[in-house]
Amino acid sequence: MKRPAQNLVEFVFIIPLLIAILFGILEFAIFYRNVNAVEDIATEAAVAASRRLVLDTMTSNNIADTSNTGFNKAAKAARDVVMKRRGTLGIPALTLAYNDLGAGFGARPYALYEIVSTQTRLIDGVSTPIITLVVDYRTPSEDGIMVQLIYQYRTLLVGAQLPMLGSTPVTLIPRDIPISSTRIKQYLIY
Repeated sequence: MKRPAQNLVEFVFIIPLLIAILFGILEFAIFYRNVNAVEDIATEAAVAASRRLVLDTMTSNNIADTSNTGFNKAAKAARDVVMKRRGTLGIPALTLAYNDLGAGFGARPYALYEIVSTQTRLIDGVSTPIITLVVDYRTPSEDGIMVQLIYQYRTLLVGAQLPMLGSTPVTLIPRDIPISSTRIKQYLIY
């Protein structure tokens, strides 16, 4: 026959476990929603980029330049899609800037474009942009346009680490998880 104190002890041991499982399910659901959102945004950005006519004279470094000799309109269209859908990822105050990779990544307008957020997170001691959008426009007529979106997801639950004697702790639940879309290839649609 059970005593009332035994029920209380069982309750005290089981409730934290059930709460941890419930939070784990919630965290996984939100993470999975963000994975799907990143993939959808990247696909939409690739389609939008493939619909823009890019002239050989588009060589500006200023992403806000809308002149005929301005910034690559395909890369700008991909950036505009990310800006339009930024609320889906839970970052409504996002600002993006062009990161010039240099001549080793092609001559504009046929180049690799990296557009990063000005907002960063400190991950493993390195300041990392929350959003990185890569638009590969090096050979659009042959290989199409490739778009990839990388989002630094921060878990809702505090990351868990297991301390080890005399060495660095082992991370059980990471605090920041990079979510990357696949490299989406889209051929030009004029």
